[in-house]
Amino acid sequence: MGCLGRVVGLFHPLGTLDVTLSPDDKYVKSPVNHGDLMAIIKLASIKTDGDTQVRVALDQDVVAQYAEHMRDGDEFPPIVVFHDGSVNWLADGFHRFFATQMNAIDAIEADVKEGTLDDARLYAYGANRKRGLHMTSEDNRNIIAKMLNHPVWSKWTNAEISRHVGVSKMTVGRVKQSMEPSESEDTKKLYKDGKGRQSSIETKNLGRKPADVPDNTDSVDELTETIISISQENQLLKDKIAIGQWDASEIEQIDIQEVVADLREQIRVMEIDNKALRDSRDMFQTRNAELMRTVASLTARLKKLK
Repeated sequence: MGCLGRVVGLFHPLGTLDVTLSPDDKYVKSPVNHGDLMAIIKLASIKTDGDTQVRVALDQDVVAQYAEHMRDGDEFPPIVVFHDGSVNWLADGFHRFFATQMNAIDAIEADVKEGTLDDARLYAYGANRKRGLHMTSEDNRNIIAKMLNHPVWSKWTNAEISRHVGVSKMTVGRVKQSMEPSESEDTKKLYKDGKGRQSSIETKNLGRKPADVPDNTDSVDELTETIISISQENQLLKDKIAIGQWDASEIEQIDIQEVVADLREQIRVMEIDNKALRDSRDMFQTRNAELMRTVASLTARLKKLK
């Protein structure tokens, strides 16, 4: 980060922020859209205990690796914090935050957004959906569980939660099902028949009206979407593994991830167009075969009339 200069109070719509200016700077970077502010702020002014760290555990090896890259001069994206009027809540960039701290640097570049602690948590839940250090299955389950336990986000549909976290709807459904209380009550009752023999009967469904035959269309559609989503996630993981083996800085890896994602999307669109062309070709070939059969039939009739 270079030599850090004096600390000043910067007036901003978010409030007065303690920011650090380099000796050559007169102003902090210009504000960006929607009231966000790019600034260099003191680590001590950033709170990390607001339950915005959504991973099951931080990878200390990654922290050490980031710290080494920082010492080598590699640049990293700014962390993201939410300013609620008095506190800066860290929402994205925990590995970068602690790597900076490991290097005994007391300030870091940050994208400061205006918002509450809940805003910071919700942002954190989707921060690593497309970039950064990928989430493990345990991390994703942890995020989904937190959302399902929230009074507002628990009302979201499985599809809305899956889009925000970056997992399949089936994964959300499985986590939701695992959180539902199991029926512990014993619904089997003992009785004696007319001959005095003891037996049991299941009473759980006694008195209930017969359930309508369920329409499985939505389940089939969801399963199809899930299979497609899992396939896409699998390809994304393969790309990340390949990129991770490339000896490059995090910035370069993020850039190549975006390029690969863009190329994948172009390929997907081309495959759709190609399928449409193949369907059109098949349709014309079928019609052509039918016309040829009709012509042959009419020719045979014409010969008989002669």
